[in-house]
Amino acid sequence: MRTLLIFLSALMAASATWMLFRESPDQGLLFGTNPDLPTLTLYTTGLATTAQMPFWTGIQSGEILRKCNIRVHVWKNTDDLRGLLLAGKGDLWLGHTEGFAQAHALNAPVQMLLVSGWRKFYLISRNPTLHALADLSDHELAHAPPGSPGVSVLKALLTKEEANIRFRGLEPRQLALMLLEGKIDSALVPEPLLTSLLLKDPNLFIIANLEDIYGERTQGPRRMPLAGMAVNRHTAVRHPEIIAHILAVVEAEGKGLREDPLAGVDALPEAFSAFIPKEMVRASLVRDLVHVESAWAAREEVLRYLNILMPGWAQGPAAWDTFFWKSTGEKG
Repeated sequence: MRTLLIFLSALMAASATWMLFRESPDQGLLFGTNPDLPTLTLYTTGLATTAQMPFWTGIQSGEILRKCNIRVHVWKNTDDLRGLLLAGKGDLWLGHTEGFAQAHALNAPVQMLLVSGWRKFYLISRNPTLHALADLSDHELAHAPPGSPGVSVLKALLTKEEANIRFRGLEPRQLALMLLEGKIDSALVPEPLLTSLLLKDPNLFIIANLEDIYGERTQGPRRMPLAGMAVNRHTAVRHPEIIAHILAVVEAEGKGLREDPLAGVDALPEAFSAFIPKEMVRASLVRDLVHVESAWAAREEVLRYLNILMPGWAQGPAAWDTFFWKSTGEKG
């Protein structure tokens, strides 16, 4: 009961923090106050950790702020982010690759800038009879959040024998509570929610990692270009040097964090601790991968991934070339 109360308190704090952002839409969090530099607006989420640590170490070091100020707002859920993308509201967005591609296909001014989220999803259960993906046949598999790209990938990878898994989308808070209360026994969850659940309930265990399944069944790397940062096409036209600078800084910070990922935890804004405590982020890094690639450099891997989620989306360069932002110095 005490663990559940602590968990509920953390969720209430996260909700309050999000409302603080939401009720001050013109303020957000401002990093950098140089009046001679342009201010770019980033929409992100406090629930993302590894995918944005290299960006925040670039803010902490001051390297990004040499070229611009950054104003930060948070999006509430994937529907909220979708609305922002379609409206072209903001200069930079942190989110899922699939969501960026879907918005681009609907003519939103969205270009993928970089990929920074690669290993996130795990199948977990408290049912001792479940040892592999095939064992979930005829079982219900909860997942969070609704619209999770992990579910789309998993469905595309299922064999005929596995295709009768019943999927149930829940908000992270609801899924966590139902797992902890024993109302559901199996789920597909991302890090660091996974670490939080494993620490709270010793009866939960990992069945498999989705990226491992993806690598095995596509005969490729055991990772997926799940998430990263996109740029508003209009912003990129106005400030190409700033966008190139941000990309270069985040790539460099990503290389450093691969050697010492814990150094990136303290760079996350303190306000984000209300969403996920930093000690939880540190614990989740055992299973996570810190890696940054420009979207242009990773485009073939991104296209393979998107063609699983959005069959037929990439039919030749004319269909996807403008989706990937690239600097004038890049070739291909």
